[in-house]
Amino acid sequence: MTNQIPPLRTESEIRQWIIDKLEVRLQIEPAEIRLDEPLIALGVDSMQFVVIVGELEEWLGCRFADNPLIDYPSVNALAAFLASQLAKGKTVIDPTDP
Repeated sequence: MTNQIPPLRTESEIRQWIIDKLEVRLQIEPAEIRLDEPLIALGVDSMQFVVIVGELEEWLGCRFADNPLIDYPSVNALAAFLASQLAKGKTVIDPTDP
């Protein structure tokens, strides 16, 4: 079994993916999503966090050592952090390790 490098996703691609997921899960318009506010302010509950994080891991081709939404609670913060980690070639991302 070989280690596969995940596809490199840009900050913009990650941001759009998150917006698309929130739009469907919360049944809201993208314009209602404030990119710099915590997702919890939109009404995302803990179960939705778990599902979104799992889908994000699958889409990005990586694993999170901890829930990244704890340290990066907004769409913009999360997208920027994940893009920077992927650019470093990380396949296991620890949100507490900048």
